[in-house]
Amino acid sequence: MLALAWILPLALWASDHPRQVRRLSLVAQIGASIPATAFFPVLVALLVDRFGGMEIISIALAMTGMQWYLLFNLLGGVQRVPRDLHESMRSLGLSRGDIHRKLVIPACMPSLVTGTIVAWGGTWNALILSEYVVYRGHTYEVLGLGQMLNRATFETGNRTLLFLSLTLLVATVVLFNRLVWDRLYRAVSTRYRLEG
Repeated sequence: MLALAWILPLALWASDHPRQVRRLSLVAQIGASIPATAFFPVLVALLVDRFGGMEIISIALAMTGMQWYLLFNLLGGVQRVPRDLHESMRSLGLSRGDIHRKLVIPACMPSLVTGTIVAWGGTWNALILSEYVVYRGHTYEVLGLGQMLNRATFETGNRTLLFLSLTLLVATVVLFNRLVWDRLYRAVSTRYRLEG
């Protein structure tokens, strides 16, 4: 939701300024090419003793992991909205907000879901990493699956805990994909199709 708070208005702005979409897409491609985990050491160095510690770092890392995938996919969705539909709605006297609400946002829903799926996958990996870090001789932890994996691997050597952590990780991803993303994507693709 935090990432969408600035990305959705930017994508809607881009729908009104089609010449800017190519530039924004280039920025999104460059941003998405840098893995979120590359920012992790910088975030730890800057924020570990400030603003709530590792919890804030995890949120910042999640934002860096999500925002570019969402932006890239939403810009792709904006580009797929036919300009003649956009212009015909404007000629009928609809306001910019009405055009966004009735045409652009529904047309971008499949792209939004696709971007969310990709963003969730990338952020999941980044969050697992961010739950356990040793920095300047001090261990910082956030309760979660990444913390359990690191403890089982590096501290206790507990193979049972390691196996259970990995099993939980895989089960969570598979179940979430089957029960949430797959159903949501099919529903959105069926309901918000631009073709007749």
